[in-house]
Amino acid sequence: MAPLLLGATFSVAELTRGSERIFRGRCVAALSETVDFKGRPLQATAYSFNVSEYLKGDGPRTLSFRQAGTPFRATNDLGRIAGLTVFEPGREYVIFLRPVSKAGLTSAAGRGKGVLLMTGEVAQVSDADGRAPAPGAERIAYEAIRRAVRQVLE
Repeated sequence: MAPLLLGATFSVAELTRGSERIFRGRCVAALSETVDFKGRPLQATAYSFNVSEYLKGDGPRTLSFRQAGTPFRATNDLGRIAGLTVFEPGREYVIFLRPVSKAGLTSAAGRGKGVLLMTGEVAQVSDADGRAPAPGAERIAYEAIRRAVRQVLE
């Protein structure tokens, strides 16, 4: 079976291999904070999700992680510069989450391709604002993503 592609350049197999955790969940909080990054302050956002299913790895029903940047995305915001997705409270996502760095930060795998916005049982790669599908994003059944991830993990 050919790998399920998310956009033209990333497959679910590549994203799965590069992720520590893959989960489906609803964002419930996005709180700006400052973290210590090698002795310097760095703006970050602490996101919390109510997880409905872990496809890879495991964890609590409410998972929290920190990502560089703020939800407000000023011109000099590191999250904006790096192209990291902003997660909006109330929206549901599938996230291919990279391992946590020594600084306590993480982000989605695949330069944004590892964030899928859910609408019912259909997923689409999210654009960087986390509120809408990326332009031209393919609609993929959640069950197809689940099967593809499990196939990689077997």
